[in-house]
Amino acid sequence: MGKAGNYGRFAAIAFFLLPAFAFLTSSVTAQDKQSPLSAWKQDTIIKDDVFRKYSNWISAGGGTAKNNHFDNSQFTGGLDYNFHLRRQYYQFGLLVSGDQFGSYNNYQFHLCYGKRVESSTLNFAYFAGLSYSEFYQRYGNGYAINAASGPGLYLNAEYILKATYDIGLGISAFGDININENLFGAKLNVFFCGSYKGKKEIYE
Repeated sequence: MGKAGNYGRFAAIAFFLLPAFAFLTSSVTAQDKQSPLSAWKQDTIIKDDVFRKYSNWISAGGGTAKNNHFDNSQFTGGLDYNFHLRRQYYQFGLLVSGDQFGSYNNYQFHLCYGKRVESSTLNFAYFAGLSYSEFYQRYGNGYAINAASGPGLYLNAEYILKATYDIGLGISAFGDININENLFGAKLNVFFCGSYKGKKEIYE
């Protein structure tokens, strides 16, 4: 039914777009060092380690989702790159869902705007924005060959408890309202933040 080919195409797009976003945001961050924004991005010191506040982060995980076209819940997985431009936060990510891990009937990209609350022990963020999905409807005992595709509205909220300042574990709840299907679910997420700068004595 061509789902493997579509998955490869979506993965290739993500492979090229995510580094582009990372390069763009790193360039803006470098410019911020010479601007008043550097006061916003102050460092925090925990024991002998120095961390940069409000750094970009990656969230990845899996869970369960309910699609309005199917009676049973489905496995869902996602990867999000969460970044800031100046003081505004954005999220770019990939979401998939299907009968089981590795077998998907729904592929979705989203780009969102959001807000963030961060401390040394937690990271809470919520986003809203646009999505684009390719969805395969049920056909007999399998799925249709051709996908229905179209735009939608994506909402996401994530609550992370940090094990260290830059690594954590938590949950996220999401909803994708698309012209072809509606998807709602929750995931267990791991959190990786690029905030670590080095040992305290380096900056003394």
